[in-house]
Amino acid sequence: MTQIGHALTGAAIGVLCKPDHTPSRWLAAYLGVFLLLSNIPDLPFKHWGHDRYDISHSLFVNLLLIAVTVMALLPLKAFRSQIGGWKTIGGGSAAWLSHLLLDSFYNHGYGVAIFWPFSDARLALPMPWFSVVTKPAYFTVEGFREYLTEFAFYSLLLIATLIIRRARATNNSQTGGTRP
Repeated sequence: MTQIGHALTGAAIGVLCKPDHTPSRWLAAYLGVFLLLSNIPDLPFKHWGHDRYDISHSLFVNLLLIAVTVMALLPLKAFRSQIGGWKTIGGGSAAWLSHLLLDSFYNHGYGVAIFWPFSDARLALPMPWFSVVTKPAYFTVEGFREYLTEFAFYSLLLIATLIIRRARATNNSQTGGTRP
């Protein structure tokens, strides 16, 4: 899967989890963090990402990294008060873990070693309209088609979350509620 699908999914989750009090000047940074979180399993570090797909796409490894990250951020008062607390933590975790599920949709035939190191079983839920583009083919017609397919498919997810968020805000303003 390309970064486009992961990023749009991360943005969609970020839209749903955005705290009401987030200043508009911070909105891009807030959504940028969700974009980054949704791409963490593919970051190009040594022994990570596509270099060690079994490790970087393991549910247990990613849950451990999420737990360490949350434990490091919780003592920061600014994180608890300004970022949005548990709703944001849950959404950020969902964006991070969405990567594993989304990668299982691709028909490369490998699946995702989601239960590594406890099992070599792989999760594969291929959808026929998604194909894998090899790195040298990114700037080919095939690569452009895959980028366009992901953009069209995952943009619908982002649009749906924007509509849901707006409908909840409208409903709350009409009823006098405070939840978005």
